Amino acid sequence: MKFQSFFKVIFLILISVAIFAKMPAISLDGSIFEGKTTLEYGIYVKESGERVAQSTVIVEVEDSMVLIDDSLNESLVSLRLPGLEPYYGDKTIHFNGDYEIHSQFEGDSIFIDATTPNGDQSIRQEIPQRPLLHNDQLLFSIPAMDFSVQKQSLTLFIPANATFIDMAVVVKGKEKVEVPAGEFEVYRVVFDFGMDVQYGLYLVEKPHNLVFYDNNQIQYKLEKIETE
Repeated sequence: MKFQSFFKVIFLILISVAIFAKMPAISLDGSIFEGKTTLEYGIYVKESGERVAQSTVIVEVEDSMVLIDDSLNESLVSLRLPGLEPYYGDKTIHFNGDYEIHSQFEGDSIFIDATTPNGDQSIRQEIPQRPLLHNDQLLFSIPAMDFSVQKQSLTLFIPANATFIDMAVVVKGKEKVEVPAGEFEVYRVVFDFGMDVQYGLYLVEKPHNLVFYDNNQIQYKLEKIETE
């Protein structure tokens, strides 16, 4: 069974597993997160520069978990501390009807339950390799990585179509950027999916919050940070 995706995600991965194996696997230290952080982003069309939406992302430590709640993507993921391994994920997709997708991570398996316009559907997927990150945690888990390591590899789980992608995270160095929230010194981090490359800018200062993101179609620009 395949789930339809609003984004119709098709990745032609030409980088072999052997190439990724030469890179160290990404390691995340969830202790960087404390309390509750609310991040507000303006969403812009890259080509025109038009501001088209706003997204609020809440990153919160709760018991032995980190919760990432993303309003724009209508997603919520729960991650185990200290390594930020995914525990569950909930996502809503609007594409010829509404799809509600729940992903539960248990041992070496992912149990996916979906409510779709065609009825309820379920599937179990084996985790192909680790470290594995849920797609909806990626941008907001990267602050917990070691920025002194230039290239790191991981496998990404895409809940919209229940697939896996091998990818690399590459730190390109430091620069300065100005966004609505102010001017910051940041790390430029490239997300290399093989045929598709995106990037994010993360604060050099801990806790390395995401300041800017570009996926070649839309851009996130930080407008406000609140901590509790």
